[in-house]
Formats: sequence, C-alpha cells, structure tokens
Amino acid sequence: MGLLWRRISAEQTPPPWGLLTAVGMAFAAFAAVLMAAGIVGSFGGQTTTTTLLAYCLGMVLTALFVTVTRNRTPADGEALAIGKSSARMPLILMLSFGVGAAFDLITLAFANVPLITAEFASVGGVAAVNQAGLVGWLLMAVLLLILQPVADGLVFRGVAYPALRAYLGPTAGFFMVAAWHGIFHMVVYSTPSSSDFASVWVTLVAPILAGIYLSGVRAATGSTRVAMVAQAGLGLFFLVRAFTVVMG
Repeated sequence: MGLLWRRISAEQTPPPWGLLTAVGMAFAAFAAVLMAAGIVGSFGGQTTTTTLLAYCLGMVLTALFVTVTRNRTPADGEALAIGKSSARMPLILMLSFGVGAAFDLITLAFANVPLITAEFASVGGVAAVNQAGLVGWLLMAVLLLILQPVADGLVFRGVAYPALRAYLGPTAGFFMVAAWHGIFHMVVYSTPSSSDFASVWVTLVAPILAGIYLSGVRAATGSTRVAMVAQAGLGLFFLVRAFTVVMG
C-alpha cells in the first residue's frame, strides 16, 4: 500500500496537452454517445438492442476521436501510456473480477441492491437484456469487455489522468479523475432514480470507487492499457453477476 501511495503522489512529466483538452475529451465522449443514439435511433427506434448499439457506437467514436487527435506523436503515445506493459494481464483480469465482487458485496451491504442495478439500468435492466436474446447479451459483452474499457481508458486514464495530475498536483489530480469518472457514468449511463441513499450509491458513489480502483491500477503500473484490462475484469464480473440474476 505504501508503494502504491508513493506512485500516486509522485510527480510526473506533464502531457503534451492541457486541462482544457482533458475537459474537452470528456464532453466529446458524451457528445459521441448522444450522436450515436441519434444515428441508431433514426433507424430502429428505442429498444434495448438499439440502446446497446448506440452505446457501442458511441464508445467506438470516442476511441477513434481520442486516437486521431491525441496519439499523433511519440510524446502523445508516451503520455497516453497505451503501449505494451510488463504487467501480467490475466492476473489483472482475475484481480479485477474479485474487486468487482467486493464492490457488489459492499453495495449490497450499504444500499441493499446489487451493483448491476445501475450498470444495466440504462438498457432497461438485466431482464430487458435477457429478453433481447443472444444479440442483447453479445452486445452487452462487447460493451463491457472491450469498447467501454477502451473508450473510458483513453479518456480518463489516458488523457485526463496525466493532465489533471499536472494541473492540480499528483494526489488531488488522482482523486479528481476518479470523481470525474463517477460523474460521467452517472450522467451517461444511469442518473439517480431518486434522492435516497441507495440510488445515489449505485449511480454515483460506486462508479467513483471504481474510478479510484482503475486510477490506482494506472498509477501502480504506469499503463493505461493495464487499466483497460482492469475495467474489462470489472465488466466480466458484471456479466457473470447478471447471469446469476437471470438464472435465479
């Protein structure tokens, strides 16, 4: 823990972009989801399947935008930290699956609801995904295991992480990235259904905790790519947990 904290609080070289770029990327990601929803909705209306397609398309657009605009030079690539890492990816995936289980237990203890209540809320819930059949589950798997980890990783751990730490200081910047991650997820995926504690916990507090964990992986390994794998591990837990709900 002491080593992790030293890495979180360590100074780093400022990235080749500033705070406004980091803020702009978050807004661009939000705009990409809205644009994708408009495109998909114009063809198929609003169903669980089209909502999932919109999220998937939004994540693709976000990843492409970040890659095209912020990975143009070797200095950009170094700051994004998406190159190869010596970290053991299967171990990170397994660890993150366990962290997802721990978050779910904490959420059950504090809010008395499963964590996937928020994760699946924007697509109508686990039952709605199950009713969409194989296509629904495949789209959810692609979103949670590939597209969301890549897009979130690029925006928050790739662009925002080094910029906020350079602007606010290493420690304050670290926690601001986590808070930003939580707020973004609340706005894009699942706004609170009420002001009660359980609703706020699953839609805001839990995503902030996930943001702290993912930023911790970024700090510990120095790699956005590893943080992407860590988020995929959380997504894998959400999928398995959803199956347990469906199977009763």
